[in-house]
Amino acid sequence: MYVNCVAVGSKIYVFGRMSDYEKKTLSVDCGSHTVQLFPSMPVHVGCLVADIIEESTELDVSFSEVWERVMVVFDTKTQTWEPGMISVDKEGIIYGCVVMANKMYTRNHAGSFVYDPKESKWEKEEMLNLHEWVNACVIDDVLYYLDFYEEELRAYDGKKRCWQLVKGLEALLPGKRRMKEWSQTVNYDGKLALFYPRGDWEIWCAEISLETRQGGEIWGTVESCRHLVNAHSSSMKVLDVVV
Repeated sequence: MYVNCVAVGSKIYVFGRMSDYEKKTLSVDCGSHTVQLFPSMPVHVGCLVADIIEESTELDVSFSEVWERVMVVFDTKTQTWEPGMISVDKEGIIYGCVVMANKMYTRNHAGSFVYDPKESKWEKEEMLNLHEWVNACVIDDVLYYLDFYEEELRAYDGKKRCWQLVKGLEALLPGKRRMKEWSQTVNYDGKLALFYPRGDWEIWCAEISLETRQGGEIWGTVESCRHLVNAHSSSMKVLDVVV
């Protein structure tokens, strides 16, 4: 199974391959608790990442035995696939995908790349490539991710092309090294929600407000930190849905 999903308002759009023979595109309306099916993706899926650019869902798709990559676009207004596919001259599985300032940023084993849909062009993002970001989110066009090796929350400003550490979280992050790929960050109404494992299969959530102070330093304040659920699995995808 290779699937990914994005939230648009009260809906969750799900894209991907449920089995070797079944491709699905559907939306789940979290307000009315209804499901709507759409035409499946116009390409056989190996793995994919998806995000929203100007009310269209951009999907970077790896497919076939040689892991070729293309980009396809699903218009969430018309709820149809745009014709054609955009060839992606990059190889390998994609580990991360975010959108900043209407540009798509992805990362694979070769580095970090940015796609500008207005110019239909991919470029390598050297500064972003300084850190192996994963499970990131974007708040006010700044990328945030948990560096589980250094136990620090890092921020990348795409306009200034610079990294910095988010200060003020020293009491929260030490001892969280076992989070690894289990941790997830999400933009929760302008705040950062950090989901992470703790103890024996406990999933916790820390709600962090962010402030840019004089000199450009970003400070975080933990507004709440609580146990959500016991589960014998990790969270794979966290979405902020407006209901």
